[in-house]
Amino acid sequence: MKRIDWRTSAELVGLAAIVVSLIFVGLELRQSQKIALAAQYQARTEAGREYFYQSLASSYRIDDLAEEIESWEWPGGLLSADDTQWLDEHTPSVAAEATYWAVINLYGFDNYYFQYQSGLLSEEGWLALQSRLRSLLRDDPFARYLIVVTGQNFRESFVLLCKSLLTDMDSK
Repeated sequence: MKRIDWRTSAELVGLAAIVVSLIFVGLELRQSQKIALAAQYQARTEAGREYFYQSLASSYRIDDLAEEIESWEWPGGLLSADDTQWLDEHTPSVAAEATYWAVINLYGFDNYYFQYQSGLLSEEGWLALQSRLRSLLRDDPFARYLIVVTGQNFRESFVLLCKSLLTDMDSK
């Protein structure tokens, strides 16, 4: 009788060990999938940023965007007096270059936010980056325009975060 109890106990311990190891393998697979998705997203972000870096070097693309910027309608409250003065003092080509830089910066922050949402960036790290994102949105009218008016080049959750940050800054 004792032999059967010992054997049954050993089988239960073995079964428990198998279940624990399967759970561990499942968690590892989930972690690996998160990392792979984040790496893919980062690669796409870098490809997009590279495209806009190349756009900065292309007078053709600068001219096209400069022409488009001249037709932009800026919603009320989106431009400060300093922004309006800056736009008046600079050519549309300079504004186009500033817009490309805004896109490049926003792509980077979108990637950081994705990493944070995926659990691959610490809360402390994200808060530091979020502070820099607030500065970009506060100081760069083109970044604000791209988020508030178009929003089309970025993930919806990132656009919503940026709009929330803008609303928060406006209320202070």
